[in-house]
Amino acid sequence: MAASKYDFSIEQGSSYKLMLKYKDQDDNIIPLIGYCARLSWRTNTGAIMIFHSTDPSNNNYKFYLDEPNGTITILFSADYTNILDFASAKYDLELKSPQDLYLEGGKYTIRLLYGTININKRFSKIPDNMDCTS
Repeated sequence: MAASKYDFSIEQGSSYKLMLKYKDQDDNIIPLIGYCARLSWRTNTGAIMIFHSTDPSNNNYKFYLDEPNGTITILFSADYTNILDFASAKYDLELKSPQDLYLEGGKYTIRLLYGTININKRFSKIPDNMDCTS
């Protein structure tokens, strides 16, 4: 199945959530048991960022696979989006299956999505998050 083009925007300084379900052409959920995922982008300034579902220790983002339900969720913290200083980026979202494509051919890799990410810049770039404790 060919990758789908999906453009989206991130509000600078706001939390961001991208969630999708992996389905076949008949709208049946495809389980992601044993899969891993990667989101990578190249900004208009040439910087490359890579985010993995296998990196549980990162505080800037969380990347979850709900394996039985075929759901992929990527979360970016408001702190992280606040420091994004590019206008746009081209991205790819890929899955890697636990099965080999063929003997010694590596794991089966699927490009799910590609497109453009636009950053909607804040007017007031306040360096820290809101404190709602007072």
